Amino acid sequence: MAKHRHVLTVGFGEDFDSLADRLRLLKFRAVRAKLAEDGMRALERSGESIRAVLLSVPHRLGDLSFALHRLRDHAPTPSLRFVAIGPRPSPRELEELREADVEFGLWQPFDDGALRFVLNQALHDHRSGESRNVERVPTRLLARVFSAAGQKEALVYSLSEKGAFLETHRPTPTKGHVRVELQLRGGTVALEARVLTTNVPGNIQKAPLPMGMGVEFLEVPEEARRVLADQVEAMADRFRIDKQDASQA
Repeated sequence: MAKHRHVLTVGFGEDFDSLADRLRLLKFRAVRAKLAEDGMRALERSGESIRAVLLSVPHRLGDLSFALHRLRDHAPTPSLRFVAIGPRPSPRELEELREADVEFGLWQPFDDGALRFVLNQALHDHRSGESRNVERVPTRLLARVFSAAGQKEALVYSLSEKGAFLETHRPTPTKGHVRVELQLRGGTVALEARVLTTNVPGNIQKAPLPMGMGVEFLEVPEEARRVLADQVEAMADRFRIDKQDASQA
């Protein structure tokens, strides 16, 4: 497993303990710690460059800013980033997370697509100039799909400016062409697309993806690209602590 897929988890409880299994299925490895002191020792002895910490909410770390500062001091990389995870926090808890420079928040219930997306965001070292492919943001949007076989509806499991994974029990075969109609907040976007991959019974399952197909948009006019970019940015902002509204926490 690549070293940058290691994640430190700090917290305890039945729901939090089950994270290790979920992370393994997503091709991450959990380095587990119950308290900040345990996390510091784990960071010191780990030969891997751990870039991300999953932090249980509500936390039991006392002065959160001080505890996370100590974790950063013991990290093998200067780009250690924090993801708060658990029940939706109170306005006071959300403000405390902001003051401690926790960047991301993932509140129950969340699916594996959201967990994978947030961890990929946290693990990306944006300060090093490290390149990254366009990230697909998890969604529950509806899409209408047109092909030679007719018309069907699908759930948009993930979306980027370049493509989408469409959840459907009747995917178009790989290399097939479809037209995808998306209802986005900036208006309706209809794009020609090519099917790159399918996840169907009988294939080697691409866990944790649902049944469906991954498509690449073939040509995206500038206005459609802008609408897609705005939609993707808005969906990504849902997971950023500094973009979340304390009055809705």
